Amino acid sequence: MMREKLIITALLFGLLAITLSLPQQPPKSKRPIPVFKQNKTGGLLLPDNATLIRDNIVDTFSCQNRIYGYYADMENECQVFHVCMPQTRGSIRWSFICPAETVFNQATFVCTQTESSIPCEESEKYYALNEEIGKEVEEEEEADQHRGKKNATKIVESEVETVSKKSPLKNSRSLSQDWLFQPH
Repeated sequence: MMREKLIITALLFGLLAITLSLPQQPPKSKRPIPVFKQNKTGGLLLPDNATLIRDNIVDTFSCQNRIYGYYADMENECQVFHVCMPQTRGSIRWSFICPAETVFNQATFVCTQTESSIPCEESEKYYALNEEIGKEVEEEEEADQHRGKKNATKIVESEVETVSKKSPLKNSRSLSQDWLFQPH
């Protein structure tokens, strides 16, 4: 009987070892996998209602030979803008449409009212602003910030001295009767 238990235990451990050594399949997600379909706007993959904001969306903008950044699409009167990201082979382009009655302002990298924006035809002049994205703070600006921190520290230290010179009752946060009845 003991021998039978030993054999059964050995078989169970053997099956367990085989099961654990098999390649594991990742659990299937219950979330549906998004399917990107060609839509009315060509390869831009804009929302389905993009043509309600702008008819006849042109898909000729290219990110080729462009640095990482945001680019107003002048052929679409700046109502469409693109984010370009260079890759080792080619580049990736994400396209967006501004809300109704707004355009992409290349000077500020946001959609703004047309009257608050730079003229769309001047957008290309501002493409160079993309070179500033991700740049580290210049040494001079860092020095200014450091000086500002020193001044702030001095102000805080002087306030601490002023507070510490006051009587303990004035510094106390306890609710004494005197404090409760004084006008604040």
